[in-house]
Amino acid sequence: MSERVEDDIFLVRQEMRSGWTCNVVLVFGEDRIGVVDTGYGNTPEDYVFPLIEGQGRRLDEVSVLVNTHRDGDHIGGNSVLKKVTGAPVAAHELEMEAVPTADTKLGVEVSLGDRTFKVIHTPGHRPGAVCLYDEVGKVLLTGDSVCGTRENLIRMDRDVYIDSLRRLLELDVELMIMSHPFDPLGKDVLRGDEARQMIEASIEVAVNLKD
Repeated sequence: MSERVEDDIFLVRQEMRSGWTCNVVLVFGEDRIGVVDTGYGNTPEDYVFPLIEGQGRRLDEVSVLVNTHRDGDHIGGNSVLKKVTGAPVAAHELEMEAVPTADTKLGVEVSLGDRTFKVIHTPGHRPGAVCLYDEVGKVLLTGDSVCGTRENLIRMDRDVYIDSLRRLLELDVELMIMSHPFDPLGKDVLRGDEARQMIEASIEVAVNLKD
């Protein structure tokens, strides 16, 4: 299932065994396409390629694949997407060893479609987790860096996680796209003040964790 979130941003949702969805974000530019996370092994052929071709675009227009972190539901489609599109996989330097299909380290910015996203290192869920922020469009892609009420996904020191989220609160965000529909809001596309509500709720859960 796919949703057009903005004129140039699409969200692909794939159902997980848990009943949740894992998401892939595609940013379409005039002559290139950026992909954020790649889902499972079947995600490219079952979801991503049909979306691209359904928009009248070519698969070789994909210019970069960004992994927000190392987990299997975010990197499982790397090999297939690389093989078919020829695009490199980029990840944070702290995730490179854990992502064998990664080709290059993310810098301070990455171009997706015709947008430029700042790469924000947000450890907490994973050491090299990142968020991507389009300052002009006020769009934030969080991967799993904002975990909502899923305290079991805070896999590092909670103070590290809280610090990452507090830095996100400093951003001017009008659209936030997450990789899963985390509670308490229970959806993956958040607009306006919903983004701040979600980040603040995630901080509160972490603050209240037992030592």
